[in-house]
Amino acid sequence: MRYSTSGMILAAMTIGEAVAGPTHAHRHRHLHEKKDLSDVDWSALHWDDMGIDWASAYAAGQHTSTSTTPVATPPVVTPTTTPAAAPAATHTDAPAAAAGAVFSEVKSAFSGLVGMANGLTKFGSATPPSGTGIDHVGNIGDTQGSNMIQVASTAGQDFTVTFINTSGAAMTVVIWNKAYKPDGGATQANQGAFMAPTHPALTINLAPGASGIAAFMAESQGCFAQATDRIAASGAYATTWGEFNFVPGGSGYDMSAIMNSLGNKYSMTITSEEAPQCTSDPTQNYWTTDTGYPDGTPKPIGNSDGSCYIAQNTAHLTVKMGGDM
Repeated sequence: MRYSTSGMILAAMTIGEAVAGPTHAHRHRHLHEKKDLSDVDWSALHWDDMGIDWASAYAAGQHTSTSTTPVATPPVVTPTTTPAAAPAATHTDAPAAAAGAVFSEVKSAFSGLVGMANGLTKFGSATPPSGTGIDHVGNIGDTQGSNMIQVASTAGQDFTVTFINTSGAAMTVVIWNKAYKPDGGATQANQGAFMAPTHPALTINLAPGASGIAAFMAESQGCFAQATDRIAASGAYATTWGEFNFVPGGSGYDMSAIMNSLGNKYSMTITSEEAPQCTSDPTQNYWTTDTGYPDGTPKPIGNSDGSCYIAQNTAHLTVKMGGDM
């Protein structure tokens, strides 16, 4: 459902584009894939053929860890070398070792993963947006991640997301910017999902039935997901994501199951105060891998191109989420 055509972001992630149908779907899929890194050959890592019980591998990694760093502290890893320290040299003849290395990087998501903006009480300085289409870089904050903070109320905030844990168990909501800035490097588009399991922008811990609120600066563009042990070959969470783009006069949001290795089974419903007629959930206005076009690109579900749009200068979203349906 479309609420504005000026400054709109289709699928909530492609600034400057006004494309629908297969072409847009193809570009949307690319937003769920990190850019190639010269020092990592992830394509050579045959994840599906390893025969590994990933959940058990994670549990074993927790049991055998010899790290002297407290579990509640996120791993200290240089972003540009995070994956290279994992399975590059051992995956062909030692898949179990590869699995252990990967899970040593993401284990903190289940034992106190801390985002870069955790603890901040006010926004940092804005970074200027740049680029177009899938190469767009939004406001990621200076310092990085300071474009978002956890707040007690939506009052006085232009852009917020209220997360409600509808599951029967505690969860960690992980939020990341679409773009990511490596230490000492230039900001790169489409790197945020790859870094989210180890270097998220913000995390919110929710007890069953509890809620938490994140506020964002204008021009923020990113995603969120429940922390999970399902990790794609790219390093991103292999689960359902929520996506947002907060631009005065033209914001967007959607639920996307494109990266969910279990299909469209995750319970997530996204609504907004500004566009109450448009809901994104597993039945409407979302993106999925369960159906697609003949060329294999994802197909949007619903009367829109898969996203909901907001024509006002503010955006206040409510996200009910929690485990598989």
